Amino acid sequence: MMELFNQYHPNDDVVRSMSVLSIITLGSLVLLFSWDVPSLLVGTGNSLTQGPSDVLMAIWHIACLLLGLRTIAFMYTMKTGHMIVRSHEKKEDVLTHPIGIKKFVTFSSWTLILTVMYFFFATIGSFFLLADTDLPSNLAQLLAGVFVTALGASFLTSTVVRYVILPENHIDEEHHKRQFWFHNQMMHNFCTVFLVTEILLTSPQLEFVYMLFGILIGLAYALFAFPFAAFGGGFYVYSFIDPRLQKAPLFITMLALAISLSYVGVWFVSELISFNIFIGGSLLIAWCSQIVQFEPLNAEVRGRVPGKE
Repeated sequence: MMELFNQYHPNDDVVRSMSVLSIITLGSLVLLFSWDVPSLLVGTGNSLTQGPSDVLMAIWHIACLLLGLRTIAFMYTMKTGHMIVRSHEKKEDVLTHPIGIKKFVTFSSWTLILTVMYFFFATIGSFFLLADTDLPSNLAQLLAGVFVTALGASFLTSTVVRYVILPENHIDEEHHKRQFWFHNQMMHNFCTVFLVTEILLTSPQLEFVYMLFGILIGLAYALFAFPFAAFGGGFYVYSFIDPRLQKAPLFITMLALAISLSYVGVWFVSELISFNIFIGGSLLIAWCSQIVQFEPLNAEVRGRVPGKE
């Protein structure tokens, strides 16, 4: 499988990938409006504000928002970086040291940004409820749309990090232990934990058709990757996202579907929660516990992670 990430199209053709991306995007948008998803989002957005207590929910939303903003600020001001990427020019994996805005080109960082956006809108929604005012329909749509997108992204991110990235990078001890630094813990673990907690607190009205948002965010990331690599950063965070690869159209489609399927799984569990909160809630917590990892399994490496010494 890995050799497919090194098989480039003879002419470095990107038209095939962009065409597939455009067709899937157009099809998803047509379905989005054909199924009247904007109207469904209003109901979901309002359900996300129904917690055990307006005051406690406001405190919870503010706390998550501030922690997320703190993480973004921490990442931006960090003076170090360590990332194995695919060079656009050399077409091979290289080590780079991104700082500043370049730290926000990973899909994990997009997951963090989506989660912070959700808690920003949720905080505003909490203030409306505290003022005994109905949530504006536009805010409800934003709240729900960002939530379901962040949900699919976070579950995929946590799963890939836990079962693909962490097992593979033991050979690079420095890279491995960095995965457990504060900002990476937020992107890989706490985004998922916070969103799962939100589901348990609010029992939101999720819909199957929201899986379209997973497809769209995956395509948006793929669309961003090429111009960034070709005209800006000079690299792809993930080798499979290079649109010049022979199998690039397939990889792009698989990324979009993977995010979408992650959401579908959560949607199914949310249906169980509406049927029986104990069964559904237990299953969701068990699922979450199996895709997050807060420290290295290797005791020797664990002892050298900052904060574990």
